[in-house]
Amino acid sequence: MALEQENLPIYDDRVKEILRGLTEGKTREELAEQYAYSDYRSLDMYMRRRNFTWDRQRQSYVPAHSRLDGQDLDSLVSASSKAAQVISLFNKEGADAKVIAKRLGFGDHKELAAYMKGKGYVWSMEKSNYVKQMGVLDEQGGPNQTNDGNPDNLPPSPSHSLSEISGLARYLPIFEMLDRHRDRLVDLLTPASETGNIPRYVIPGVFVTKSVHMTNTLDQLVRDFSREKNISQRDIFVVALVEFFRRYGYEREVETLLGQR
Repeated sequence: MALEQENLPIYDDRVKEILRGLTEGKTREELAEQYAYSDYRSLDMYMRRRNFTWDRQRQSYVPAHSRLDGQDLDSLVSASSKAAQVISLFNKEGADAKVIAKRLGFGDHKELAAYMKGKGYVWSMEKSNYVKQMGVLDEQGGPNQTNDGNPDNLPPSPSHSLSEISGLARYLPIFEMLDRHRDRLVDLLTPASETGNIPRYVIPGVFVTKSVHMTNTLDQLVRDFSREKNISQRDIFVVALVEFFRRYGYEREVETLLGQR
């Protein structure tokens, strides 16, 4: 079942930053203060307008179309027969066979499938729902043909259900960030003894003298590293500052600076 375009989550820059902040352990209250909202409710409103909703269990925002909570189920269960209720629930976007089975009192989704088969219904992969079995029955009373390649009459495995696949959308900002920094991740994960590559940056501007106070032990580390790696102390500090700014919130400014040369 196609998702309505207007219900799709909108991943603008602020949404990505909010999701990243929650992933890093920040609270809604802290993020609301960071973006000058009156309280977290205003933050919730911003996310709702971009088709996200707050998930208490995950303590994060998730795409609104991925939710199939008890309230939604209660509003759907209006048909008189249990089979009709099953079909009605599977018509809901993000339907999860495990959730539906539990809601309707079945032991698991396999028991639900057996019940529907006994009522003359088979699973249709095309419709993503149960449909009335058509055709001649064989000697054992079962259908003489498979149902869309699903002879066990089971809905898709819950591990591959639409709701769980949609739930992965909350991790998209993290995946995008990892992809943007792929080269840096490789450098971090590869031992220095194997690569030995220290980046060199050409920073535009006029050279100035800046005095920095540090302990003699740290100064000695700088001197030793400079000698062993054949890199000037100035380059050491440039690399250190660039990496520091990238890691602690000045990535965009650094990339703009490096792009000026």
